[in-house]
Amino acid sequence: MKLSFLLDEDYLIYHTFCNPERKGSKEIVKFQNFAWRKSPECYSLLSGKEGKVPPDEIGSTVKELPLFIKTLKSSIAYKEILVETKDYLQFCKVQWAKNLQASSKAMKELTGLSFNKRFRVFVTHPSLHNGMNWGNDTISWGHPEEWPNYTTVYLWHEILHSCLVRSDESHAIIQLLTDNELRIRLNGGRYPPFKGHEGLFPLMRKISPSWKQYLKSSDRNILEFQSSISSKL
Repeated sequence: MKLSFLLDEDYLIYHTFCNPERKGSKEIVKFQNFAWRKSPECYSLLSGKEGKVPPDEIGSTVKELPLFIKTLKSSIAYKEILVETKDYLQFCKVQWAKNLQASSKAMKELTGLSFNKRFRVFVTHPSLHNGMNWGNDTISWGHPEEWPNYTTVYLWHEILHSCLVRSDESHAIIQLLTDNELRIRLNGGRYPPFKGHEGLFPLMRKISPSWKQYLKSSDRNILEFQSSISSKL
């Protein structure tokens, strides 16, 4: 498994406007306020995209606003965000490399998959929640480190979205697999209580008996498990 960690400045700027509540670190809020003062219209155009523009397509969006983007990039507020995001990218890269052998071994054992793939990971500011698998071996990522090895666990979460057919059932399985099983293998502890999107907890509880039996198997195949779960529900 090979991840390339990338920082695209246009995508970084765009993502800071995808949070209508203007949450984030004080530097993010300062930058958002600066951008709003410069042009409420341009700010609204970017924030109106609601985070639905993939990194590969952001160029066509920001090209609509060349002077606005140039002004933002020259601001002190943006330069602070850029430095923090570069530091965060290095943090992600180091943690991923540190955990790669152990996490890859665990994921292969748990899924029966080989994971001979390459992904690009577009990193955004860590104070704004961002975790998305866009397809085409492309992930965007940025999140506070809520517990040890959080980034490693959730990058595997996004990778798994490329392996399983997308559905609520597969998302619940991914949460059992990465947010919980991989987490405790790296950090220790036990589950439940579950980690992940709380809206999927009822489905995870429903799947749990089958999941426990799956973990006891010596011949695991996560794709077959997903198929069997889908046929039962």
